[in-house]
Amino acid sequence: MMKRSYLMKDGERRSRLMILDEEARRLYMDGRNVSVTGQEFCLLKELCTHPDEPVSRETILRNAWGFIDMGITRTVDVHIQRLRKKIGPDSIQTVYKYGYKLCAMPV
Repeated sequence: MMKRSYLMKDGERRSRLMILDEEARRLYMDGRNVSVTGQEFCLLKELCTHPDEPVSRETILRNAWGFIDMGITRTVDVHIQRLRKKIGPDSIQTVYKYGYKLCAMPV
């Protein structure tokens, strides 16, 4: 069973515990199950492979969802917005003209 645990940055609360259960495809924040879509889960899993490091939109599209032709798409941005609402607005940082960074520390 593959479970990854992270301390997430949160503006008001110093940190929150996030557990990504890859086998069950579930997300837990501070012990509570958070409902995410399949695409949101894959996006978060990709960000978790590079905690606190920038990941390009192209890398996310290719590795998380298997897109071959990138073109111009805002799908990553839309899914990031949805994830921020679920796991906290300070947990995913935008890296200007590049991609996103998961503000987390593995535990």
